[in-house]
Amino acid sequence: MKVKLDISSEILEDMVIIEARSMSEQITHLVTYSQNFDKRTTSLTVKKGEQIYLVDYASIVRLYLQDKILQVQTQEDSFTSNLRLYQVKDMLPVHFLQISQSEIVQIRQLDHLKLTPNGMVKLFMKNGSITYSSRRYLKTIKERLGL
Repeated sequence: MKVKLDISSEILEDMVIIEARSMSEQITHLVTYSQNFDKRTTSLTVKKGEQIYLVDYASIVRLYLQDKILQVQTQEDSFTSNLRLYQVKDMLPVHFLQISQSEIVQIRQLDHLKLTPNGMVKLFMKNGSITYSSRRYLKTIKERLGL
């Protein structure tokens, strides 16, 4: 993908222009990212019991659904969120990867992975937790990790 940058004092308003041969998942993500760039936060509001915390994205290991409730796991602790997984996905930085319909992991927190004979990926996280991808997301995982 080529990137072109034009800087000029004659430009009245900053604008991002994306030119592509066809619409793809990458282009869709790029458009969403660009539209929400100035709205981005660096933390996620979560709960543990009655207490509310702001958890930095960098400390999140994985986000997953358990009994229809979003669980947010960090290196040290686990929290819940009232948000839906798709809502959080749009807020997360690019180093997060959806590995199944109900789970997102942070690539930077990934220790190593193993391809299983049945076409799934077994992911070992730096905090010692283990999770599995679904076959549906295998292509995306391989592309993002350069496999």
